[in-house]
Amino acid sequence: MLAMATLFWPVSQAGPAGPVVARINGHFITDADLQLALEAMARDSRNDLPEDASSYALARLIDEELLYQRAIELDLPRNASTIRRSVVIAMIDSILARADLEPDQAALRELFAAEPERFSGEPMLRVEWLSGPAAGGPFRRPSAHPPDRLISASDLRRYLGAELAQAALSLAAGETAEIAGEGGRHNRLTILERRDPQPAAFEQQRDAVSALWRERSEEAALEAYLADLRDRAEITIRAD
Repeated sequence: MLAMATLFWPVSQAGPAGPVVARINGHFITDADLQLALEAMARDSRNDLPEDASSYALARLIDEELLYQRAIELDLPRNASTIRRSVVIAMIDSILARADLEPDQAALRELFAAEPERFSGEPMLRVEWLSGPAAGGPFRRPSAHPPDRLISASDLRRYLGAELAQAALSLAAGETAEIAGEGGRHNRLTILERRDPQPAAFEQQRDAVSALWRERSEEAALEAYLADLRDRAEITIRAD
C-alpha cells in the first residue's frame, strides 16, 4: 500500500485500532491516518496523485507530529493566547459534537407555544413622551423623542431606553402611564397608536424555532460539561 518501505508494529489492545505505519516518540500514526491525508491531498489536487504521494503524506504527518510534540514541550497551548483560544474552541466544538442536539417535533412545538412573541414579530407603536422634574409637571417633550410614526419595539428602545420602552410596550392604544426616572425626573408615556403582529404559524417559523432550540441546547450541554469539570477539579479562589 505504501510507496516506501515502512515498519508495521503489532497493535496491542491498549494501542491504536488498525495497522501502524510510523511511531514518533511513542505516538502512533496509523494506516487510517495516512489514508485520510491522501484523501485530503486528492481533494486539493486537480491531477492524479504521484506515485510517491504516500511517502510525501507520511513525511508530512511525521513533521506535523514532531512540531506538535515540540509545541506541547514549550507549553504553547497555555502560553500563546491564539493557540489557547483555538484549543478551547476546538474543545467546545468537540463537546457539542457529542451532545444530542436533534429536537423532536414535540420539543419544538413546546418551545413555540411557550414563547410565541419571539416568532410573531414586534409590535409597532407611535408614542408621545413627555418628561418633567416632578410628578406634577411641567412636562416637555425630550429632544430624544421618537419620530411621530409607528416604529418597532427595537427602535423604540433606542429612543426611550430599555425601562421606558418596556413600560410603553405594556400599554394599549390610548393608555397613559407616568414612570419615575433617574435623577427624580418623571416621564409620561401615551400610546397614540399601536399595531400588534398577527400570531405566527408554527410551520412558518419551524426553522427559527429549531435554531433557538439548538442554541439553548448547546448552552445547556456546555454548561453541564463545565459543571462536571468544576466538580472534579481542585479550585482555590483568593478570599478577597
